Amino acid sequence: MRERLVQLGLAAMLAAASSVQAVEPTAGLPSRLRVLVPSDEMPEMFSFDTKGQPGFERELLEGFCRIHGLKLDVVQVRDFEQIIPMLRRGEGDVITGIVDTEARRQQVAFTSEVYPVRHMAITRRPTPVVTRPEALRSLRVGVIPGTTWEEAVIEAGVPKGQRVAYRDAELLIGALRGGQVDAVVMTVFDFALAKKHDVELEAGAFVGKAGAAALAVRPEDGRLLEALNGYLQGMRQARHSLLFKYLSEEALTLIALARRE
Repeated sequence: MRERLVQLGLAAMLAAASSVQAVEPTAGLPSRLRVLVPSDEMPEMFSFDTKGQPGFERELLEGFCRIHGLKLDVVQVRDFEQIIPMLRRGEGDVITGIVDTEARRQQVAFTSEVYPVRHMAITRRPTPVVTRPEALRSLRVGVIPGTTWEEAVIEAGVPKGQRVAYRDAELLIGALRGGQVDAVVMTVFDFALAKKHDVELEAGAFVGKAGAAALAVRPEDGRLLEALNGYLQGMRQARHSLLFKYLSEEALTLIALARRE
């Protein structure tokens, strides 16, 4: 089974959607893969518009569904704090690109790494760049409850009175742009994508340790987890190519730097 999954992953790198013949759904997998995606996800990661570029994560999952004969159903999640409870209640089958943490491992099962994660302090010109994580403690810092962005801010020692909560990334960046907050903390990936839409954003100090984003499934869905891991293993080189496709050279440089520090 494991060898077959690796072979399927390699085949996905070579086959375009138009050239892959229809296949029967793989036994043990849901015929419709319901994917839970934050509604504020940037289109370069997961596009909700099926007419343009699908985005990094959607392109990966579309390939998985194609070779296993599954239909892809997208479930948008407005409140990120609810994304794991929704998975556990059976309202979806997989969560896209969620940061793997010890606390979350108590509730869900993670695949192998999809892409590396490192958090950074982000400001917007003309606000000075944050050069040390400790400097965040004297600033008004925007957070999204339930995210590792918020966890990184808390671990950096930012007092509760200095933390300003927002529902999603769009509101968070809007608050930074409007001066309601002085800084935010987000991952290198998210900063790189946000900067494509707002060139005044600036990256500062790394906050916390390096980690990984992965796909998450229910612990009891072992067959789905095995299939996803086999696919990701086979797609290892193709994932690197997809990163170049969707991210800027600056972003790739930051990711490489984050891995080394």
